[in-house]
Amino acid sequence: MSDSVKISVYKKNTASNYLDAAVDVARWLKKQEVNEGGYKHWKISSGDGSQSQDELLRTMNDRSIYSGAAGVGFFFIQLYEATDDRSYLDEAIQAGEYLLNTYDEANIKPGLHGGLAGEGFFAEVLYGKTGDARYHEYAIKAGDVIYDHAKKEGGYIHWNGIPDYMGDGSAAAYWLYLSKITGDKKYIDHAKEFLDYIISLKHDNEDGTVNWNFLDIHNYFPELPEGGILPNFAHGTAGIVYLLTLYYEVAKDERYLELAKSGFAFLEKIAINDGDSSIVPYIYLPHSDKPFDVFYLSFCHGPAGDAIVAKELYKATQDEHYLSFYRRLSNALDEAGVTHKRSAGYWNDCICCGSAGVLLHFVDGIGLTDDEFYKTHALGVADKLLGDAFSNALGTRWYNAWTRVLPWNIDAYTGLFLGSAGVASSLVSLYGALKGKKITQIFEFDSLI
Repeated sequence: MSDSVKISVYKKNTASNYLDAAVDVARWLKKQEVNEGGYKHWKISSGDGSQSQDELLRTMNDRSIYSGAAGVGFFFIQLYEATDDRSYLDEAIQAGEYLLNTYDEANIKPGLHGGLAGEGFFAEVLYGKTGDARYHEYAIKAGDVIYDHAKKEGGYIHWNGIPDYMGDGSAAAYWLYLSKITGDKKYIDHAKEFLDYIISLKHDNEDGTVNWNFLDIHNYFPELPEGGILPNFAHGTAGIVYLLTLYYEVAKDERYLELAKSGFAFLEKIAINDGDSSIVPYIYLPHSDKPFDVFYLSFCHGPAGDAIVAKELYKATQDEHYLSFYRRLSNALDEAGVTHKRSAGYWNDCICCGSAGVLLHFVDGIGLTDDEFYKTHALGVADKLLGDAFSNALGTRWYNAWTRVLPWNIDAYTGLFLGSAGVASSLVSLYGALKGKKITQIFEFDSLI
């Protein structure tokens, strides 16, 4: 038997290992650059894998905070904050220049994740780091253009897209953010006009709860059950509860808070409880005694996203009930084995629907509570992420399927919510929490309102 030697599979990671991985992702992102017309952005995916038959993925754009330059630039700001290396801020500036100099008002989407609001949020964060007023002006312009492009009917405003939080709905959150940084109350009025439209679409239940149902997922994926309700953050009732709570925090109008509470009560009503854990179904089937047995776990459709809502209600009300539910959602992630196990609704590594979004939840819990549970689980998920990574001479990245029901469409994506920049972002966030270093968080995990 040979003497023991140090081998990587036995290595215990430290905070510096998480940061080193993020730095190596930045090296890989350099290989994904696209230079057009003197301005730089990044490919949405490396092209190493297969994207056949994924029509939804082909709707991604190279500007957004979800899949494009705004999101990659945001990650570089975080890496600059963690390392004090000016070259990373320069990368973020190049992302900002791409957005400013290729802006086209003919193709406007309003939301934070796939649209102009997300570009504006990134631009304002970049302004905070550079002092370049052009970025601040772009952030304000984004809010104004979004409003100008809205349809104004019967005292309401809306656009052509789905008004859930992940879609057009998050424009209201961006206006509330602008109201805080500018002091201009017109943005509060804009948010109210849109929220009142969303409220007009609510379903009132006999038990006093309310919910929203914006789409039938069966129409997108025929193999899923027909007539189901998507209740979670960010496509369902949970996302609207979040918006209503944000509005209350700014406007102090109790009607919106009461409606938010009624929406949250709907989520609690349909949650599946087991001991000290609660999880809201991915698809709620109101006319079935059996749940659809696929449970998403991350930012979209899962406990990590719903916890954002519980936390915001706790902030707004100081009611311990919401903090308790935040903990119950966290316990559900533990019960699901997120530090070591995959499941049908937890199949990849991205922020949107995978491990990086779960890691951000546990990092958030470190700041919100004094419970060692959150640090332990954050470290466990981070270690799993490092183990899942692929690294070679080009750098570090993660190969994943974005769409759950198309598992053969695997590639290394670049974006913040979609790909490796987002995984690296979550690792930088953990590094900051462990080292006591302030790292700017994505919109939903920062205290912006």
